[in-house]
Amino acid sequence: MKRRAGLARLAGLLALGCPIALTSCGDGAGEARSAADESWYADSTEASGLRFVHDAGRSPERHLPETMGAGAALFDADRDGDLDLYLVQGGPMPPQGATPSSYGPPPAGAPTNQLWLNDGAARFVDATAGSGAAADPHHGMGVATGDLDGDGWEDIVLANLGPAKVLLADGPARWRDATESSGVLVDEWSACAALFDGDADGDLDLFLVSYLAVDLSKPEHCGQRREGWRSYCHPDRYPGLNDRYYENDGRARFVERTREAGLFDPDGKGLCVAVADVDDDGDLDAFVANDSTENRLWTNDGRGRFEDSTLVSGVGVDRYGRTEASMGVAIGDMDGDRDMDIFVTGFDDESDTLYVNLGELLFDDRTHLSGLEHPTRLPVGFGCVLLDPDGDGDLDLVVANGHILDNIHLYHDGQTFAQRLLCFEREGGGWTDRSAREPELCGVPRVGRCLVSGDLDGDGDEDLVLTENGAPARVFLRRGSEARILAVRGLPRGTRVELARDDGVVLARDSHPQPSYFGACEEVPRFGLGAARARGLRLRAPGDAWSELPLAGLGPGDARVARDGSGWRLVEFREKK
Repeated sequence: MKRRAGLARLAGLLALGCPIALTSCGDGAGEARSAADESWYADSTEASGLRFVHDAGRSPERHLPETMGAGAALFDADRDGDLDLYLVQGGPMPPQGATPSSYGPPPAGAPTNQLWLNDGAARFVDATAGSGAAADPHHGMGVATGDLDGDGWEDIVLANLGPAKVLLADGPARWRDATESSGVLVDEWSACAALFDGDADGDLDLFLVSYLAVDLSKPEHCGQRREGWRSYCHPDRYPGLNDRYYENDGRARFVERTREAGLFDPDGKGLCVAVADVDDDGDLDAFVANDSTENRLWTNDGRGRFEDSTLVSGVGVDRYGRTEASMGVAIGDMDGDRDMDIFVTGFDDESDTLYVNLGELLFDDRTHLSGLEHPTRLPVGFGCVLLDPDGDGDLDLVVANGHILDNIHLYHDGQTFAQRLLCFEREGGGWTDRSAREPELCGVPRVGRCLVSGDLDGDGDEDLVLTENGAPARVFLRRGSEARILAVRGLPRGTRVELARDDGVVLARDSHPQPSYFGACEEVPRFGLGAARARGLRLRAPGDAWSELPLAGLGPGDARVARDGSGWRLVEFREKK
């Protein structure tokens, strides 16, 4: 959350060759093709039936939590085969607790999180009233989902301003509060959670990211002392909090192992954690995006013990050696070399950052070479997703933007609270800004926060849900059905999948929900086939060796696989019509 003079920004933009009337350096007039004919996404919020409005809980005191939320998750809550939507709510600030980093119960009548059930065609019905403890009234931030107790139903972990919550499924689309029995007793400002098998014992462990110790009873005054000029304070004004790691016994009973696991970063100010096998050794590592302190890369030894590999990997700072206000994270094979690269969103004047994986636990900040630096320098980035809307096999990128200051226009010429999303298409070894061709997705300025992706309407490609701070959530559906995409289902979470096409291209994906920012995307890996067909899969679950599964020329559709004593097999294939 860096703040610099507007003239310095203007000079920088002119030096980069950006027209000063534009909010980003895209292709501009060079993209003068028909936006309506070539756009990928349509705003389908009205037709979807979704009617969720985030309550930021804004107050004259300008408490920082008001402007940070909130999250969303896409998962099958009722096990009917489609993706449902869980939306995290804000509401009034809670009373301060017994310590500067703890908080009291939510005020009476506080709004709750909401559950929206999908009919399979991206039409949603509000099912909050019957969702039990999922209608949580705490001022929420992030959400993670996964089967914590091995009963086949998706459970929920909530990161809140106040007590974190563990909610266990109690039948279809209903949950009970199991926080006390779970052992996850955290009362502070937690921001994001990841559920993954850290110790390779077959169940989901918990990484809970904590942000700042903010004393709401003693609000600081930041900004000028003029009417309307008070602003939210920079995170440098507050102490950071250490993240927490819990091991699961398989029955949703957790034991905190933060120090034993080596995860000690007391000065971290975490906003997001993303999980992937970044060093290609068969276990799951964790990358934490910290706000204005060094990011952290924790590499796993396979038994749930982690080493701080931030310095040797080069992902703690940008290419200039500067810490950034890191917000959201997307991890995926962005350059097609079958290892996982890292994309991180950040504050204005910093640009978002692309760390390319070179192998041997070395990363290189290649933002300036990728086509991503100039367009992302002015906006404030939050949620981000990697996906393949055109089904050509490479990963494209969508970024949600929005400032944290609703009065930023008073301090910076050309800056606004609401900002446009950005959409980038992977082309020729880099990304092309195609935002001008996405009028419904990118044409309207929004106070973007979480952005999650998944197939909402069952047509095989990925759609989007955007949350806004203090504004309605939006649904964007992929137009048409021409993309040739193969989804692979039935995989344990964290499985690395390599798909070989019959044209010689090999694609690598992970079966793990991208966190974006405060959220959880659909975890089913999807592979763009282009004009080719699938020849076979290589699969490696956490802690396992590689296995191969021939596919005999499968085309677009849904492939369900399963593993038994003899290895992986194809259980079912439903071809896309």
